[in-house]
Amino acid sequence: MSLFSKIESQDPMQRNEHTFKSDSFLGSINQESWEMISKVWTAHTYKPGQFLISADDDNTDIFFILNGSAKVTIYTPAGREVSFASISTGDSFGEYSAIDNAPRSSSVVAIGDCYAASLKAEQFRHLLLNNSDISFSLHKVMVSHLRKLSKRVIDFNAKSADQRLQETLLELAENQASGLDAVLLERPPTQNELAAYIFTSREGVAREMGRLRKAGIIERQKRNLFIPSIQKLRDLIDENRQS
Repeated sequence: MSLFSKIESQDPMQRNEHTFKSDSFLGSINQESWEMISKVWTAHTYKPGQFLISADDDNTDIFFILNGSAKVTIYTPAGREVSFASISTGDSFGEYSAIDNAPRSSSVVAIGDCYAASLKAEQFRHLLLNNSDISFSLHKVMVSHLRKLSKRVIDFNAKSADQRLQETLLELAENQASGLDAVLLERPPTQNELAAYIFTSREGVAREMGRLRKAGIIERQKRNLFIPSIQKLRDLIDENRQS
């Protein structure tokens, strides 16, 4: 039985300190707040590629990822996909519309099987007004989002597309390394998804990925991506910063 199946079959009230990462919304709230929220949300299963919310949708629910991951994205008038961020287990999204009742500004699409809960905006606003723990946790999450967005804007103006790709691969590796120097990224983002995330072309990503393979920085293993040494990738990034 997969981790996804185990979590889906459990009572959603059950959790411990290992269920969600500490910097996520669900990982930062206390047990009392968790019980308040989990009693009133509704959980759903989403298939790979299924939209959890769509841009300009008038639905204002807030969502929480209980297991799996999703990506925040918009589509330009020309149909090009631009990804803003990935959302993983414990994260929340849809906070802006839940607070100001404005239409969605972006879409969220499931990456693989995704189990998520939704909560009506009115219920969430009531919790925010009456629970300082939930309110403070949401503030921390939103400040973190703003910091990440600011960094991406700065990186876009100060770094080349190749540098942005290398640092994105490093971030993916460090998130899954568990203290090891080598890491296998199972079903990593596609070249199109990486291109959208770092604001460049798929051809540019393919060219740099090929160069990194020749240098022994990354290896393709079927649909997975193997990084033999995270430190070697860090060293390459440091060299590029100094050049």
